[in-house]
Amino acid sequence: MKRIALAGFALLGLVAGAAAQTPPPAVVNFATIADMPTLKDTSKQDHFAVTLSDAQVVSNITVDCTAGRTELLIVRNDKACAIGGNGSIINPSNKQALPRTQYLGQYTVTADGSTDARTLSINYLAVGKVAPDTKQFGGSLNLKPELSSSGAAGLTQSVLKKITGDNSGPINNAVDTVDLNRLFIPSAGLPSDKGCTWSGNMVFAYQTYSWFMSLSADCNGKVYELKGNMPFTDTPGVEGQTQYDLTLTLPSTELVGDDALFATTDENADLFASVDGITGSIIMKNSNNVTVTVDGEKITTPMKVEASGSLSGTNVPLEVVRSFATLIGMLPSTFFGA
Repeated sequence: MKRIALAGFALLGLVAGAAAQTPPPAVVNFATIADMPTLKDTSKQDHFAVTLSDAQVVSNITVDCTAGRTELLIVRNDKACAIGGNGSIINPSNKQALPRTQYLGQYTVTADGSTDARTLSINYLAVGKVAPDTKQFGGSLNLKPELSSSGAAGLTQSVLKKITGDNSGPINNAVDTVDLNRLFIPSAGLPSDKGCTWSGNMVFAYQTYSWFMSLSADCNGKVYELKGNMPFTDTPGVEGQTQYDLTLTLPSTELVGDDALFATTDENADLFASVDGITGSIIMKNSNNVTVTVDGEKITTPMKVEASGSLSGTNVPLEVVRSFATLIGMLPSTFFGA
């Protein structure tokens, strides 16, 4: 009987150990409240409050941005965004939130779109036996540059060719582009998370009101090649509400090259299979609409947006999904502004 009891305790220990090693679900909840008065008055500041939460980490990030503008047709004021806020890690034994991170710094978007990320950093507070530390962001971005990089130009050409066909010119060939030049986003607070370095391009095509993305993420020593799209649409049957629906796929035998840019999460396409990568939806409740001119075109856009949703990884670890959500959260003007 003692041997049986001891064996039972040993089995319980193995089960407990296996449960402790089970990775957390790769799901990140995303929420932001955007207040953008600069759409009417460029002397004011836009304010964004972003919350990212998952099974391990909760981050509350604030972004305050001035408007890039030219005064008296001579003096150029670059767009500047100050980053603040803090984050906590979740104690797995009792679900207690322990203060861990402080977000600091400011990034400036110059006239040519170049943006140095090294001006941002995260302070890590001491928790348990882990000492305090500071990590700096790295790399750079090009946000809607006046001259697109060769990578963004190539992606733009592929997108416009696909959505308009080989034999007809595009109805609207206007695009916004974002270049990620080895952009390093540090860990959100866990020592096991070494952060992610992002490279690649994102193109927003006004022809289809969709983001198309070709990205590479180097996270914890492993590289994830992600391609896909994030269309911006009206929510069916709901007034004043829009949404993003994200599909980013890893390389597969079915989706290769440019085809991966146009992948879909339509479950009817294959009832018994799912695409590896990152998927999700973000719902945006819009109010205080104003008419503004963007690249010579008048568009109607909201001054206030309340967004919420989640991003999920399939065969992609939580750290990668969290880092991608952080990328969106730290560029709120790009994804939720005009």
